[in-house]
Amino acid sequence: MSRTTIWSVVVFAVFAFAAAIAFFWIRDGSLREAGTSLDNLLSDAGSEISESTGELVDNTGNTLQRATDGDDRT
Repeated sequence: MSRTTIWSVVVFAVFAFAAAIAFFWIRDGSLREAGTSLDNLLSDAGSEISESTGELVDNTGNTLQRATDGDDRT
């Protein structure tokens, strides 16, 4: 990766974070509440991703099990 690409990603991430904080600050009225709202949002997103990934792993395992169980119907 070139140095320009890395700087572009870093600058985008900083501005995206600042925009999110500004949005929550305006919506919630204080910087403390904005931080709490953003923490809750990120926590919920992480939990949803974790649950979806777990379901994907389970379904992939079930599919592989059915494909390799020796039954010609699968």
